[in-house]
Amino acid sequence: MIAQETFFSDPELLRDLWQKLPHMTPQDRTCGTQMHRSHDLLSPQALPKDPDSAVIVAVIDHAIPFAHRLLTVGPGHYSRAASTWVMDAPQVLPREDIPFGQEYRGAELDVLRGAGGPHPLDDDAIYRKLCLLDPARPTRWLMRAASHGAGVAGTAGGHDPLDPKGRARPLLAVGLPDWALADTTGAAMPMLMQAAVIFIISRARMLTRQISHAAGQQIRPPLVVNISLGLTAGSRDGHSLIERMQDALSDGPVPELGQVHFVLASGNSRQQQLHAVLTPGQQIGWQLLPDDRTPSELQVWSAPLPAGSAAIGLGVAMPGRGIVRTTFTAPQGPGTQVARLRDGQGRELARLTLQAMKRGQKLRQCLSLIAPATVTEEAGKVVAPPGTWRIELLPTSPGPCELVIQRDDRLIGFPRAGRQSRLIERGYSPRDASGQWKGRDPDPPEFMIRRDGTLNSYAWGGWQIRCGGVFADDLGDPGYGSLLGGGEAGDAVTPSDRGPALAGMTVPGNRGIAMQEMGGTSIAAPRLTRWLADRMAMADPPRTRAEVIAAIRAAARSARPVPYLDPQLPWERRDS
Repeated sequence: MIAQETFFSDPELLRDLWQKLPHMTPQDRTCGTQMHRSHDLLSPQALPKDPDSAVIVAVIDHAIPFAHRLLTVGPGHYSRAASTWVMDAPQVLPREDIPFGQEYRGAELDVLRGAGGPHPLDDDAIYRKLCLLDPARPTRWLMRAASHGAGVAGTAGGHDPLDPKGRARPLLAVGLPDWALADTTGAAMPMLMQAAVIFIISRARMLTRQISHAAGQQIRPPLVVNISLGLTAGSRDGHSLIERMQDALSDGPVPELGQVHFVLASGNSRQQQLHAVLTPGQQIGWQLLPDDRTPSELQVWSAPLPAGSAAIGLGVAMPGRGIVRTTFTAPQGPGTQVARLRDGQGRELARLTLQAMKRGQKLRQCLSLIAPATVTEEAGKVVAPPGTWRIELLPTSPGPCELVIQRDDRLIGFPRAGRQSRLIERGYSPRDASGQWKGRDPDPPEFMIRRDGTLNSYAWGGWQIRCGGVFADDLGDPGYGSLLGGGEAGDAVTPSDRGPALAGMTVPGNRGIAMQEMGGTSIAAPRLTRWLADRMAMADPPRTRAEVIAAIRAAARSARPVPYLDPQLPWERRDS
């Protein structure tokens, strides 16, 4: 039980992680604003009136507008955002357990806002006092009209201030830093994601103690965590530390808390040609695009094998060059072997790393091929040749292997850097003869490139709830949603787009009554999170993934193979 050991038995297990985190971030900035320090997370006016119906909602995302009106309660606009850790915020109140950035507690924000008074501060005034509206700072996102975190947090936990249900749904949030989101390969994400989960569990327990004290009895509220972020490569077998931690917490019990659920977006990479299955002797193309300013990575994964099984063998032919074949030795135990491809001047053009990782009594191998950027502004720095690299799974390899390419593009609003590489196979097209996006793979598959199994690499655990998207108007398939290993769009689907001609859903912007259009499974997942939080407040709350799916199916509006939900949101008007 990884997470239980970490949190409750042996905190030293995470000491290395916690000590490394400050060194991964830019140097902390400070803000001169004087802020009231509170040991409580919520003001008394924002505590749940009926503690037994309380469910804590948590969001891990980017640029979360924690002072938004939809995250307040009552005419006095007391904060329901019990605690928000903005990882790249300037420091106002140092806290011993926050290694960088700043935590904002609801009770502290209420004092700063003047909640309940005749002239409470608006969102912008609060952010300005906290030095969050500075174009020179990473938190400049809150100057904009819209952000990813605004749409996700508003959908998962936003309520009209006068809606009594909002008071029963206190919110916890972690705003991930700009520099981590700008690197879509997710190099730092595992550590940051683990730190975010640790923070949420810690503050959920603090909030539970405050609610219990106010109620005069022990309350164990459930916790539903939304994560609308993900990667495309990795082990994808439930063995990453992120997945094991989340599974351990959901398997529980977590002291002072009820059932913990994690809802993840399934991903949007089905048609990006990032996944394939090769048998020994087969070849496929790897297309590296020009003007790619970041490294590209291709991973080759074996099945779990007995120790001493033959090593994965790869043949690599760069554009205009002959094939080079690896000669790694058979792994006898966990470990790493490294090889480098060099040009005639001895400069490194690519690196191959073979890792062997324990899977029970067996070993699973991963051979990573990492190519540098295809363009650089630095004189003399080596670049990878753009074009199609021929990749062969050598006949000596130990059976069929999965190929996955790591995400390497850019998010909207960030400076241009990466350009996504992809796999190329003769005859393969992501569209069918009629021009429609293809769905799940046929049985048996026709090509090495696969659409099944393109699921977000954070979401292969045994307890996580994976959410896909559909069109709101006709429940059709948007075509981009990643698929589980069996070809399903997720454990459940909710609207991710209004229709084929209307991309995205209407969701809250960064302030006031401003709205934005946001699509993809990133916005489908918080709809499911919202529904699940309401369901956890009812009798017989579901505990396992299977129980959650059964509850969704019982409430579903159609008899689809993958159940469909469409909870109504405060800003939506629907015909009766």
